[in-house]
Amino acid sequence: MKQLRTDRQTLNDLGVMESTYGEKTLFSLFDMTESDGGKRCLEDWATHPISDWQMLHERQEAIRCPDFPEIRICREELDFIEFYLSQGDRPTRVTYLESVLSRAFRLFRSTPERYIIQRGTKLLENVLLELKIFADHVTELSPRLIRSMVATVLETYQATELGKMVESCGQEDGFYRTDRLDYIFRYRRNHTIADLLSIVYQLDAIRTMHRTAVTKGWCFPTFTTDGKFVLRDFYHPQVKDAVKNDWNMEHGNICIFTGSNMAGKSTTLKAIVSAVWLAHAGFPVPASSMVCPVFDGIFTSINLPDSLRDGRSHFYAEVLRVKEVLQQINEGNHCFVLFDELFRGTNARDAFEASVAVTEVLREKVHSHFLISTHIIELARRLDGDDSCCFYYLESAITDDELVCNHKVKPGISESRVGYWIVKRELAGMQ
Repeated sequence: MKQLRTDRQTLNDLGVMESTYGEKTLFSLFDMTESDGGKRCLEDWATHPISDWQMLHERQEAIRCPDFPEIRICREELDFIEFYLSQGDRPTRVTYLESVLSRAFRLFRSTPERYIIQRGTKLLENVLLELKIFADHVTELSPRLIRSMVATVLETYQATELGKMVESCGQEDGFYRTDRLDYIFRYRRNHTIADLLSIVYQLDAIRTMHRTAVTKGWCFPTFTTDGKFVLRDFYHPQVKDAVKNDWNMEHGNICIFTGSNMAGKSTTLKAIVSAVWLAHAGFPVPASSMVCPVFDGIFTSINLPDSLRDGRSHFYAEVLRVKEVLQQINEGNHCFVLFDELFRGTNARDAFEASVAVTEVLREKVHSHFLISTHIIELARRLDGDDSCCFYYLESAITDDELVCNHKVKPGISESRVGYWIVKRELAGMQ
């Protein structure tokens, strides 16, 4: 499986698992699994997107499918099974005579450890039976990923003693049988058991994603190789009463976003990049439709810190960030990149000249796509008419001495300048 390239800066910018400013994380939108193992599976998918078209298609197909058989999932029972499997004492293979002697000892002294073994083996045996019943009801019409899981289950049961064990499930749990199961589960087949439990957790994650997509009415992206890149009715899922917008990047590889302060540029750009991130995790996306290339990497530069310890200015940190991203692209990776307010850490003239220099480099990286937001209208005007660039802005205006932002994305270049008005309003009466 080919994992998508990214880094800690991007994970933090998008708030995938952690949020710098106390906002809800991207993962929290899907954190509704029925087991802790299912949650871990979803966390892994969310934090490690993939750039393998076949794997993305298979994961999507499984999540979209409403018809494959259910498997019973009980959080408390699965937690107990994991607790049982984690017990430190390694069981040894026992003979029938040894079990008899051990049982005689336990008649006079019951121990908590014995209860853990008895309940753990019984619950795990039931899970293995559930997997067998599930596998028997999956058909050739089921999604390929589900059929692959079933094949793993059936091959495992056929190649090991677990198959006969499942067939005898329901027999009286004698002391010798319990000891034998404990030896097999925790010693002889412990890695195999972990793999089978992983399938249960994946099924939990898949069902959770399906419910999320249906409940929220989100779409599943279509991946393309012809460069088409379109979002319809997209929005940021963490914004209450968010305005839905359309956006496309079918021509060129640089998209310039302009607009005044507080117009919503950063939120809109994060919504676009978050949609691309979720698409590469195989997840549903907050939009009515999406067509997207398969990227090798996603990188963002939004909340870029300076470093007092290293004596690094914000401007120099921005320069190094651009260099890091270009190194990834120069290694042959097709990346999706967001630079929010490029070179905000320096004066307007230096920012303009530096931005021009960077865009001249980026336009040559034709297989990667770049989103750049800027307050520097002169930069957008300089690039206007360039076939490698497209332009969008967010509307804003001063009406009756109030800033009005409708958060609608429109093609073109913004002419709105409200910075002075904002400063004047906020500092009124401070003289």
